[in-house]
Amino acid sequence: MKTAPPPFAAAVLAGGRSSRFGTDKALLPWEGRRLLDRQLAVLRALHPAELVLSGQAGVDYAAPAATVVFDAEPGLGPLGGLAAVLAAVTAPHVVLLAVDLPAMTPEFLQHLLARRAPGVGIVPRTAAGWEPLAAVYPRAILPLVRSHLAQGTLAMHRLIEAGVTAGLLTEAGVPRESRGLFANVNTPRDLPARAPVHRPPRP
Repeated sequence: MKTAPPPFAAAVLAGGRSSRFGTDKALLPWEGRRLLDRQLAVLRALHPAELVLSGQAGVDYAAPAATVVFDAEPGLGPLGGLAAVLAAVTAPHVVLLAVDLPAMTPEFLQHLLARRAPGVGIVPRTAAGWEPLAAVYPRAILPLVRSHLAQGTLAMHRLIEAGVTAGLLTEAGVPRESRGLFANVNTPRDLPARAPVHRPPRP
């Protein structure tokens, strides 16, 4: 009998200040709905056991199907959001997706999920470097995340490198054709016209 894969959680990271964009990117209209709703739909397509939204205090996200969490203190960047998400879930893994990656697809994230292992997550890496904001994290990495926060080491790539060294994370190669999936929205000019064609990660 085939064993069912372990449950996982999914989370949208939407707590950034969007200072370069000029308005909250989570509430940005995108193809007839908010960008936040687009990302939540991508994650729901994966059928997670838990759905979480990491956001800013004082913002009404109107996302009743998701558990909303906030950073322990402001200004901690994506690392603070990841810590809040990991502390809120009970599943052994979390699929993390930034709200400002409007080209990301459920298919790509599903390929990442298929490669997780007990206690080990997976982070895509392109020629430009790590892509930590569309990745799978094990809940077991939470102590390491908290340690980096306590030291003021907020750069996500530092966490990824430490996680790989500790055996908590592995790397997923990204085909050239799929690199557009990681195009993010920093200014209105960054909005892509359409999502690129998906290609699975290299084994």
